[in-house]
Amino acid sequence: MTRALTVVLGALAGYLLFGVAGALGIGAVLVNLFTPLPAALLGMRLGPAWGVAAVGLTAVAILATSGGGAVLLFALQFGLPAALLPWLLTREVPWDRAVVTTLGLMLGFGLIALLAFAAGSGQSAFALVDALVDKEISQAVTLMEEFSSGSEQSPAEAEALRQAVAGMGEMMRRVYPGMLIAAGGALQLATGGLLAVLLRTRSLPGPVFARWRAPELLIWALIAAGFAAALSTGAVQTVAFNLLVVLLPVYFLQGLAVVEYFFSRRGLSLLWRGLSYLLLVVVNPLPLIVTGVGIFDLWADFRKKRVNND
Repeated sequence: MTRALTVVLGALAGYLLFGVAGALGIGAVLVNLFTPLPAALLGMRLGPAWGVAAVGLTAVAILATSGGGAVLLFALQFGLPAALLPWLLTREVPWDRAVVTTLGLMLGFGLIALLAFAAGSGQSAFALVDALVDKEISQAVTLMEEFSSGSEQSPAEAEALRQAVAGMGEMMRRVYPGMLIAAGGALQLATGGLLAVLLRTRSLPGPVFARWRAPELLIWALIAAGFAAALSTGAVQTVAFNLLVVLLPVYFLQGLAVVEYFFSRRGLSLLWRGLSYLLLVVVNPLPLIVTGVGIFDLWADFRKKRVNND
């Protein structure tokens, strides 16, 4: 009975987080990071089946109040990761492979759902994707305009801002697939990190984060994408841009692993680490610097001294 009550409470928490996110605008980004967490935490503490039960109850509640479309969105974006990630981790699958596997299945099921919906509605899948991208870009552009409208601007500055926002919207259209993959990967990583914190363990199955590295051959894909983005045009350049959007966050993550290595050597508390990571993520140009550290770690091997002492 205690476990059943815990599952009901976890399902209620997931339902509230999913519902609240839709009314928060730009704040939904933060809430979305926590939406899969209640069911995923149950899956880690009580067993994957209990996490799946919480996901199912949340889906039933969403179906009763918001309809089938909202259920599909929840299942693909939050329900599948909340159920699958704990299942993989409890079977000692390394956390990086678990994240990649979960992300791949999310994208695969999302593509199947898109094709099925397109076939049922008699529309082209490309037309549906274009409509979805237009909606997402319009929301993002509106948020950027509202965010900047509070400051006093001259007519020239306002016009320059509108042109910049329009150009940003066009670029978002080109790199939307890469942004979708990067956002999905970030959600899985955030869920895994929060699970590690809440379960009071420094590491999940797999490499300790302070020692984590991207596969070495991946750097050549990054270099090739960089040259293609700079020297090509058209479809080749678009593919290169999308590869950069996917690969650069991987090396940002490796840069954070280097930072975590030095933090662990100095014995910084969890609070100071959290504040430092927040600054590294949101304060320019620190994200670029951290990404550069991750890229050059392949040659400089900033953690070499610690590895040799083990």
